[in-house]
Amino acid sequence: MTTFEHEVSIETPVEYSFEWGLNPENWQRSMPGMTDVEVLGETDEGTRHRTTFKMLGQTSTDESTFIVVEPNEHAYSRIEGPDMFGEMHYRFSETPDGSLVRFEAEFEDPESLVERALQPVFNRYLDRQFRNHLQTMKELVEAEYAETEAVMSS
Repeated sequence: MTTFEHEVSIETPVEYSFEWGLNPENWQRSMPGMTDVEVLGETDEGTRHRTTFKMLGQTSTDESTFIVVEPNEHAYSRIEGPDMFGEMHYRFSETPDGSLVRFEAEFEDPESLVERALQPVFNRYLDRQFRNHLQTMKELVEAEYAETEAVMSS
């Protein structure tokens, strides 16, 4: 298994950060490699999605189930596809300045010899994508929250 961990502080209430992060319309905006998100529907577990990523010049489409474990605290996506299988967890906690978002991902390692040979390059790419995703999420969430607050105080 390959794991990734990143965190970011966001200067908005944890409820706002959580709601923003769960909205599929925001995923493409904060994940540079994601080119398409399709909501497939609700299941007993959570919301099913089909997502398409472009990574290192290759396009990959996988399905996932996004599950809210504890509102405003923990949600995760279980990815099941021909190219990738694993989980991405988002843990939210309240801080004096707003919220802390901790991202943890774990993916099964590839089976083919060619994919295993390319794994170090792929892992560096994913690590950078996940780090950038959280930073972009922070910037967008804070900007949109500030706009909302400005409109409400007018």
